[in-house]
Amino acid sequence: MISRISIWAGEILGVMFLAWCVVTFCLQTVTVHGESMMPSYGDGDMVLINKLEYRLHEPKRLDPVALELENGTSTHYTVKRVIACPGETLQILDGEVYINGEKTDCGFKEKILSAGLASYEIKLSENEYFVMGDNCNNSEDSRVANIGNIDRSRFLGKVTATVKRK
Repeated sequence: MISRISIWAGEILGVMFLAWCVVTFCLQTVTVHGESMMPSYGDGDMVLINKLEYRLHEPKRLDPVALELENGTSTHYTVKRVIACPGETLQILDGEVYINGEKTDCGFKEKILSAGLASYEIKLSENEYFVMGDNCNNSEDSRVANIGNIDRSRFLGKVTATVKRK
């Protein structure tokens, strides 16, 4: 009887440890706040973050990503899309994105009304990314000074699935 209980307790502890490893190192959920990623992700949508993806590979242009940003004294998660990667130059001219001097289609439904910091050419250094919301005219992103270019260490992971709010 005692050996059965010990085996059962060991199995429960093993499953708990495995669940902890998955949550800590592989997957996490984040709730989207606001409409900056519309139509891809809306306010209240829950997204599944693959934290393991960026331990194995570098983020790529147009990847939807979860970021950990500081807001004064607190830290929060936000979802944005990678627009430019380390070593690239970026500029927004006449409502269009130019990467390394070439006009690039980032999938925005509208012309970008405010270039912000990107009205001048931005050269991304090693480990820096430029991110924007899909709803480019209603998004606080790398174009504003309090966010700016995002360091690679701020990436929580890649958005891999969504549960739409009702």
